[in-house]
Amino acid sequence: MEKNKTGKYFKYAIGEIILVMIGILLALQINNWNESQKMNKWEHRFLIDLKSELITNLNQLDRVNNRHKLVGNACIELKALLKTATLKDKSRIDSIYTLTLFQTTFFPTTGVYDSALSAGKIENINNGKLKYDIMNLYNHYYKRLVYNGEIIDNVIGNIDLERDQYFDRTNLKLKSWEFIESPEFVLKLDYLYARNIEYAFLTQENVEEIKRLINLVSDELTEND
Repeated sequence: MEKNKTGKYFKYAIGEIILVMIGILLALQINNWNESQKMNKWEHRFLIDLKSELITNLNQLDRVNNRHKLVGNACIELKALLKTATLKDKSRIDSIYTLTLFQTTFFPTTGVYDSALSAGKIENINNGKLKYDIMNLYNHYYKRLVYNGEIIDNVIGNIDLERDQYFDRTNLKLKSWEFIESPEFVLKLDYLYARNIEYAFLTQENVEEIKRLINLVSDELTEND
């Protein structure tokens, strides 16, 4: 009789332990599911905000890129004109040269990415390839472009200091026809063009990469809707 009671109590105890373990496992699964849902919501919001940031940067970079293309084309046009130019072409030369004055460089907006990075959440992006591409844009493409932009800013700063010797900023005119005819003027155009084309190449490279990433982010958002 005692043995039967002991056996029953033992079975009840085992059953209760199993029920407790099942309860714990269910609670863990629910907790994991809740955390997964939170991360999915965060990732969805992050990708929406990141896409907006990318579009902002693309618009800014497009303007910078177009400006550098304009400067490069002005240098090419001016060099071609100088081969046959006479004094009557002075006004046209002044107008074309003025186009080379307005160069800008790119500094990206990175708040959305930086916030996610500092919160340690970038690693939680489910799509590994997308995660890599995002980090590659911000940590490689942008940093390389900003670094070269700082070099360009220094170069343009030095060119601007020299310009005051031969260019009238108030009236937007080259001061001397003799200087226009000199080899020194052509050398200055060559130097300006060389620096400009290097940066223009990098800006175009970044434009294409941003466009590609915007498409990838859009596809990911559509797939997870």
